[in-house]
Amino acid sequence: MWLLLFAALSLWAEEDAIERHAAAASAAMQAGDYAAAEKHNRAIVRLAPEVAEAQTNLGLSCFLQKKYEEAVQAFESGLKRKPEMANAWLFLGIARFHLNRPSQAVPALQRYTALRPQDFQGHYFLGLSLLSLESYEESGKSLLVARRIDPRNIDALYHLAQSYLGQARVKSRSRDILRASYEATVKEIAAIDPQSYRIAQLRAGYFEALGEKKKAIDELERLLQSDPKVRGLHYTLGCLYTESRLYDRALDQFQSELRLDAPYPRTYLQLGHVYLALEQPGEALQALQRSLAIDPESAGAVWIDLGRAYNMMDQPSKAAAAFENAIELGERKASVYYQLAMAFRKAGKLEQSREALTMSQKLRDAESRAR
Repeated sequence: MWLLLFAALSLWAEEDAIERHAAAASAAMQAGDYAAAEKHNRAIVRLAPEVAEAQTNLGLSCFLQKKYEEAVQAFESGLKRKPEMANAWLFLGIARFHLNRPSQAVPALQRYTALRPQDFQGHYFLGLSLLSLESYEESGKSLLVARRIDPRNIDALYHLAQSYLGQARVKSRSRDILRASYEATVKEIAAIDPQSYRIAQLRAGYFEALGEKKKAIDELERLLQSDPKVRGLHYTLGCLYTESRLYDRALDQFQSELRLDAPYPRTYLQLGHVYLALEQPGEALQALQRSLAIDPESAGAVWIDLGRAYNMMDQPSKAAAAFENAIELGERKASVYYQLAMAFRKAGKLEQSREALTMSQKLRDAESRAR
């Protein structure tokens, strides 16, 4: 009888503690003190780890501090227990997107849009994730829904126009229709805000798609004179300079991008390209290793450049391992197998070099037949 009473008292004490932490977490959230809210939400999770809503509240307090990795873990834990929590799917998808994992963001955002089909954020971030994956047509469909829900949202219109540009690059038969849709979307932005920097940004993208790099560069240089603190502008200009082999200018632009609060994630990969072009493999190695840490979606391309960097540093065994990692991640190209063959030969692994060279030739022949 005493043990039962003691257990009951312990349960009541725990409930009282949960209530105190919940009230404190709520007050902290309302005050914008998300770190304090996280502390109290963690205490609730320790006391009641089986409660799905406690995990979701913890995830939200981490999300609002941009602690996306911890937010993802908390949302996933909550959704395992209670998958019908719609908002948890939304924030899980957005957190994965901010961690540069668009392929993982898509299924979470699709779950959310199925549960909340009239919410703008779900369709908008689903469109952005698909755009990052170069699924231009599917991205356009999601962004059209977002535009229907909020027709005056300039960011949604901008990314919709980008999806039309992407589709035009891969659909030559529909190019005129897509161009008309693109131009109509730009006019929508101009009607809402004639001074929007998005208009100049889209003009630059249009010139780039046409292969008119000089016009695209001029457009972005004029735009950046007003110094908008927007991710991607310096990155795009840096890429254009890289393609034009103006490496010092590219370096300046990528470094400017990295000074932003939320730089475009593939900046480190492009920075690695530039350092390799400038024959500075040590600096390239640092940038590429940073890219691996923050941009897992680009890992295959990063490993190729790491292999090139190790080659420059006369470390053929590390170079071969890097090229093998790239191939394992899907970079099964003739050029990658050729670089692998050369690294093996330099490392004295002649049989493996011959095998890689044979595969390179097979892929090259297949590419020729496809063309």
